[in-house]
Amino acid sequence: MNASKLIRYNANKRQLSVALVFCIFFGMLGLHRFYVNKKDSGLAMLILTLVVIGIPISFVWSVVDLFFVPDMISAYNNDLVDKIDQHYFSQEKK
Repeated sequence: MNASKLIRYNANKRQLSVALVFCIFFGMLGLHRFYVNKKDSGLAMLILTLVVIGIPISFVWSVVDLFFVPDMISAYNNDLVDKIDQHYFSQEKK
């Protein structure tokens, strides 16, 4: 990976520690999912929490997500590398 790709990656990658803090303290609001660009499921968690009857569901979901946050971060960062590579590959073709 060349320097410009590395700079772009470091500027946009997601940190596991930040995602875990979001999940622990704001998990029922889905912030950890918004952080890794999972907007649909993050919105679903937020709506469940705002609808009082959905709070238990959202709570269990956020506890389960604690175990999946590392995989979400890894998938997000791997997709980021792929997007950066595709961008530079398309630039080289021009």
